[in-house]
Amino acid sequence: MYIRLFCICYIMGTLMTPSDFQRFLPCTFVFDLEYVGVPNDLNRCYIWEIGVVHLLSGRQISITMDPAIRPLPPPMSDEFANVTEEFLKSKNAMGFHFGWNMFLEFVNSFGAGPRLFISHNNFKSDKIMLEIESKRRGLILPYSWYFLDSLLYCRKAIPKQASYTLHDLYLNIMRKRIVDNHSALPDAKALVELLYYTGIQNLSGPIYPTHCTSLQVIKWLGPSCERALFQNNIHSLEQLVANIVANYSRHSIGGSGPTTMRDYIQFYITSVCGIQTGNSDSISNSIIEKWLPCRQIKV
Repeated sequence: MYIRLFCICYIMGTLMTPSDFQRFLPCTFVFDLEYVGVPNDLNRCYIWEIGVVHLLSGRQISITMDPAIRPLPPPMSDEFANVTEEFLKSKNAMGFHFGWNMFLEFVNSFGAGPRLFISHNNFKSDKIMLEIESKRRGLILPYSWYFLDSLLYCRKAIPKQASYTLHDLYLNIMRKRIVDNHSALPDAKALVELLYYTGIQNLSGPIYPTHCTSLQVIKWLGPSCERALFQNNIHSLEQLVANIVANYSRHSIGGSGPTTMRDYIQFYITSVCGIQTGNSDSISNSIIEKWLPCRQIKV
């Protein structure tokens, strides 16, 4: 009963407090993915490595999988591994489904209940990649899996840094480089060190479940705007867009209020969501340019 009630509390995005995090702690994992494909297009990328560390115990697993795409794409930049047939053979790469089952077995070995997965740039990279890859391969990601983006957390917990990439943060805080940077497990272990540096009892921030997109993926929409949306019962990008479309349709039928979608979004952002006018213009443009289903028509 406890587990069921706990999951119901977090059916969409919400702000996790340090007290909330203590409930997640027994099943909290820090992870990193490595993938190949087309830069800036996750739909055309394929996972080849997963590294996971159980935050409390330090137990870890590294899994190398054949991404099952041929020809194998070149590395996205010189910083990344050149994944070739010889490279995969040297890493004893396994079939994707076999590797995925190893990942699930590791995650499920820590008991029942909701899980929290922490990764750097999670909401714009690793979380989305897991969702894309699972859909592509007919796998199911449980809705009791929640995700926290350590990039957003570190901006608050370690302020005034010139750069918040994992590599630069680790170098500036730990005064050493990550050995085998851009390998999944070394990067996950480096992130664990940074989280302990900040004090894991203080861990907090927005969390989102599987298939629920962070509001902060919207350009110009930061933590304060996200909090305003949460306070107005809007808990994901999908919910925000659905509300805008539904309410605009209702206004159009009624023949009152703003007449264009662009004007209505600005009205909705300020009047309904409580976001200040200065931010509303930029946020509205971002929604129209990238996230609105009908953005291809005149708005």
